[in-house]
Amino acid sequence: MHTFEEIQTLISANNLSVAESYLNTFTEQTAKWHYLYSLIALKKSWFDSALSHLETAISLAPNETLYAETKAALMSRHHPYSDDYYHRPRRRHNDCCCCLDDCCCQFDCCDLICLDTCCECMGGDLISCI
Repeated sequence: MHTFEEIQTLISANNLSVAESYLNTFTEQTAKWHYLYSLIALKKSWFDSALSHLETAISLAPNETLYAETKAALMSRHHPYSDDYYHRPRRRHNDCCCCLDDCCCQFDCCDLICLDTCCECMGGDLISCI
């Protein structure tokens, strides 16, 4: 049986296929298991899968700060793309939380979350706080 430390070393050495095969030998998928799988997904640039595994790890071990920190780092990867051509951040104008100035106020929360998700899929960020 392989240890999580051994798998972590394999991931650090970019030996992802072996690390993944070792992880797949575990019968119980603990928080640590999901965290390690998220690291493999991150190294493969499978960001959706990495996020999903991180969220599962956090829900299984909410007091483990490393998992939340890794998720925060993953979620902050898109921020440089939300600046305009002159590198001015577009996240706040007129004390509004989006790049549309005060027009956000005419949308309800579900609309804004949907718009924010669409923006993030294209590398932007309509609302930086969600």
